[in-house]
Amino acid sequence: MLELVNQERSKAGLPMYEVDPKLVQLARMKSKDMYHNRYFRHTSPTYGSALSMEIKAGFSAMVMGAENIAKAATVLRTHELIMNSANHRNNVLDPRHTIIGIGIFETPYGVYVTQLFAGN
Repeated sequence: MLELVNQERSKAGLPMYEVDPKLVQLARMKSKDMYHNRYFRHTSPTYGSALSMEIKAGFSAMVMGAENIAKAATVLRTHELIMNSANHRNNVLDPRHTIIGIGIFETPYGVYVTQLFAGN
């Protein structure tokens, strides 16, 4: 997934994302939470919004709170869905975003993907 996202950034003339371990951990938690609590939306009944989740976890950056979520049979398909959505695509290609955390939770039915974006 990181390679796919960075390919999109490269095509747009943007720098590659730096991976932040804290954002990866939070993104994994969100993907797992969506599956186990049977919801699919940006506001988690467990963690709230992406921004509130990041703040509660002690993550800090100049730009915070942007999130993409997707679910599909494969990681490649989730990437296609993200890039075919204007709002999600804008998050991937936002030049203010320089840091990413990607969480993928595999289920018997496919994958849940969360991408968290930040920038300094």
